[in-house]
Amino acid sequence: MNKVISRLTFSVALAFAAITSASAQFAIVDQMGQPFLEKAYTDVRGSAYLYETWMKGSVTTDKGVTYEGVELMYDQVADELIFKSGNGEPNKFVQQIMEFTINGANSKKHLFRKGFIPVDAANPHTYYQVLADGQVQLLKRTSKNIFEELPYGSSTKVKTFHSDTHYYIAKNDKLTKIKKDKKSILKALSDNEKEIEAYIKTNRLDLKNDEALAGLVNYYNSLL
Repeated sequence: MNKVISRLTFSVALAFAAITSASAQFAIVDQMGQPFLEKAYTDVRGSAYLYETWMKGSVTTDKGVTYEGVELMYDQVADELIFKSGNGEPNKFVQQIMEFTINGANSKKHLFRKGFIPVDAANPHTYYQVLADGQVQLLKRTSKNIFEELPYGSSTKVKTFHSDTHYYIAKNDKLTKIKKDKKSILKALSDNEKEIEAYIKTNRLDLKNDEALAGLVNYYNSLL
């Protein structure tokens, strides 16, 4: 009986510690933010965000500290990450967030990172989705802008969010833009061209597919 009580007491203590730890963590995260003034995306079809609702994820600061279980939204027009504070209000981060993850549909985790050498009108604070990680990374950059057009026969302009997506191979933080075809990829990974070409042929890779392309870069990293 005493053993049962002891185990129960221990379980309650662990649960309390977990709750206390989570509360303390969110209190720290709240201190990292300031009120967020929502962008006025009025009368625009579509969404400026990666996901239209708050999604759980993690953030890693420039100090290397990671916070888990934070509710996040990623504005792909402003390239800005916001989080839900303890009182339910949207906040933007004051501290630099170098990396974050968002758990999307079917619990699929999306990893984003910044700090790469700028190309294509980007800057050091531009976030890229990391599709393959390692000594060499496969990156995907999706930016959104507001496209305005006047439909035929209408006197009213229509505004929609337009997505623009590019892919890059990152070596030593330097980016090389690639197309999702064999010629472009072999050129970017030319130091192991024969192995890469054989891998594509043997596995009948569809290089238009993100997962297949990520698998190819992971294979390339295994050769280094």
